[in-house]
Amino acid sequence: MAWLMARDMVRVKKDPFGPPMLSQGPEFETQWNDLCQDEETPFSTFAAADQSDDWLVPALHSVENHFVNMGMTAEDFDNPDAEWTPIKIDLDDPATEKAIASLEQIIEEVRSDNGYSATYPHERDHILEGLQGTVEKFKAASISPGYVRIAIERLRMLSLRFSGTIKEVAITAAKGAMIEFAKKHFGEFLSYLWKWPF
Repeated sequence: MAWLMARDMVRVKKDPFGPPMLSQGPEFETQWNDLCQDEETPFSTFAAADQSDDWLVPALHSVENHFVNMGMTAEDFDNPDAEWTPIKIDLDDPATEKAIASLEQIIEEVRSDNGYSATYPHERDHILEGLQGTVEKFKAASISPGYVRIAIERLRMLSLRFSGTIKEVAITAAKGAMIEFAKKHFGEFLSYLWKWPF
């Protein structure tokens, strides 16, 4: 509600006895139409669903469930840029060495897979760029949670692509190494990563 009020989309009339009354603000129609066109927001999905409660109610329940399951609090939103705050790491630390070695192994396997390159060249490039960028940050002895998240997301994509193949074993090991590194160095900051079914 505060987000909508800050944009003059909603007004609140308070009463000393009754509950507050909500009404559309002067900018509601204009901003609502803009939000529904923005593919980066859930408003566009709501508009595509004909603004139906059949989509909205389950979506709101899902938001609440994720908030609870990830153990989030209001304070988690106070510093949204924390994901990109780098920390210094020890390159001789076993968890760091294992994470780097696992990623480098996967990078080499992806690069040498001619079938993957021929069939899904853009997906392959997307994955390689993400993994290579994370390795470079590791080797610079400074990495942020965001780069760890990127690597885990790319490894998840590979898991889906190579499910049931021999490559899946190495990919799973690399994900495990990244998650262990994140647990050790970032504490609960990245807890949402390993609560999701990778």
